[in-house]
Amino acid sequence: MQAQIDSPLSATRLRLLRGLSMTSYVVWANKGGIGKSTLTFQLACEAAVRNPDKQVWVIDLSPQCDVSRMILGGGHHGGEDLIISLMTTLPRKTVQSYLLDCLNDVPSGIGWPDANNYTIVPNSVRNAEAEPLPQNLGLLCGDFDLERTIQLIEQLPQPPRRSGRAPTGPEYSSYLLTRSFIKSAVDSLDKKGSDIIFIDTDPYFNVITTHMGLVGADYWISAYSPNSQASQFAVLRSIEFMFEPSSGLGKFIDDEFTAHPSPWFDNRGNSLTVPAITMAQPYMLVSNMTTPYRLSGSHSYTEAQRLHRQSMTSMKDRAVAEAATFGAPAFSIFEHMWDMRRLGLICDYNGINLQALKLGSNYPEPGSTHRYHLNRTGGTPNQLEGYNTRLAAIVHQL
Repeated sequence: MQAQIDSPLSATRLRLLRGLSMTSYVVWANKGGIGKSTLTFQLACEAAVRNPDKQVWVIDLSPQCDVSRMILGGGHHGGEDLIISLMTTLPRKTVQSYLLDCLNDVPSGIGWPDANNYTIVPNSVRNAEAEPLPQNLGLLCGDFDLERTIQLIEQLPQPPRRSGRAPTGPEYSSYLLTRSFIKSAVDSLDKKGSDIIFIDTDPYFNVITTHMGLVGADYWISAYSPNSQASQFAVLRSIEFMFEPSSGLGKFIDDEFTAHPSPWFDNRGNSLTVPAITMAQPYMLVSNMTTPYRLSGSHSYTEAQRLHRQSMTSMKDRAVAEAATFGAPAFSIFEHMWDMRRLGLICDYNGINLQALKLGSNYPEPGSTHRYHLNRTGGTPNQLEGYNTRLAAIVHQL
């Protein structure tokens, strides 16, 4: 076994070489507050709408459970209560339960749990008054107790080496084995290699669940705000965290494979099969919450305002240069999503995808008894069309 860091082929070409029409994406940015979970929610819903013959999955690895809350109905329709209900109902169909079973069953020789047994169809549990999501959208739900399980996973001891004339006992890297748990889930959910999987993560790099996401997906989508220099610098730091030759994630993976080469054995001394452990290929960098140049008229929502265009051009050049510094693959697609403002907040609060918003309808607002009226006239129709057009353009490249 060796850690793989792909050569800088385009991600689209790599997908074609692998014979996959769709694949898995980890959405990770080393900075909170830039709308990453909202972006994940909308990307997943849009992908499901535009690919009705494919199954779309969301795996929520964030202890905040933001994307799960949206998928389960948002604040208005009790999304948080539904997460707690899933946590307290047996069997516990959350990512925490899946990871805990991996921790208990895989090293001990019981075998890999099937991630399909922990997933839910959101429409089957959402409030009946909530607007249905695409029926082909599935969820491996987040869990507010995930951090407790993370502590247990990180404490998995490294077993002593097998030795003697007739070696017995375990032989594996606990570092790599635990980081492969989500990759096994991806393989279980996408046995045919044609599904679409999005993994939402914590922003923090030194959290094991972030590592799980980064080795669990085929490709990496990152995001930043054109208004935030901190989020732009975080993209460069993210590239460094993954690919820096002496301290990046790839280095740790390589070192572990060198120290613990195959074959591996579980605690019973039987052969231990693990999924391929490779780092996600940088694929798409999204300028999120971008402001359009014109807010009215027939040509609105076609071009970003000047300062944001400059930020986007600068980030493209800097991200490519940063990857080249480490001899690493670079993002091959650079996109932007408009700042959805109030409509984005309405979507999050009601657990509804952009494409399902209806002109002329009234939607509950957070912290208010008033409802937001989606006007059929004025700038609202053009605004909604602009958001949906931009989102569709992004999903078209997945």
